[in-house]
Amino acid sequence: MAEVFAGAATEFDDGARKIVPVNGREVVVLRHNGRYVAYANYCLHNGGPVGEGVLIGKVEGILGEHQTSAGERFSQEEMHLVCPWHGWEYNVETGVCAGDPTRKLRRYETVERAEGVYVIA
Repeated sequence: MAEVFAGAATEFDDGARKIVPVNGREVVVLRHNGRYVAYANYCLHNGGPVGEGVLIGKVEGILGEHQTSAGERFSQEEMHLVCPWHGWEYNVETGVCAGDPTRKLRRYETVERAEGVYVIA
């Protein structure tokens, strides 16, 4: 297995990301909750550059008395990466598609060494 240098650890504040070429494909590398994750920069819907999208909390419904809708809120625990083309959302920690949990982004392993962060390909 080859290791591809993604950048110095200091370049990855929580939520910061970089697109790096890995074996001829784009991979988005980001740090979330102190851990590094890397996914193919390819949305499962229509091939958009998912890694260029925004990070938002998962939208959660709020149930009121009698199980009626009392609005919505953004989750503080589960973050989603949103494809900028058509809004498909993916769980940052797992790569699972919010709209279709049977699908998920291709994940790459990462490793942090003294000189930086690497994607294992």
